Amino acid sequence: MARFTSENAASYGRRGGQRSHQRLEARYADLVLSNPSAAERVAHLIQLGHRLGLALRVITITDRMNRGGR
Repeated sequence: MARFTSENAASYGRRGGQRSHQRLEARYADLVLSNPSAAERVAHLIQLGHRLGLALRVITITDRMNRGGR
């Protein structure tokens, strides 16, 4: 394993952030295919200025609450 340096941390942070965003985009793509109405609500939240991750989480929580679950 490479020695920990600030350059390594910065490099890992960028790569980690890219991977995280790619996962969010994949979740959104799956949502578009499986539940178009929820995808429209996510898109609306994004248009209002919310980030993709937050919009996906809000829709997931809202849908779960509407079904009566936790």
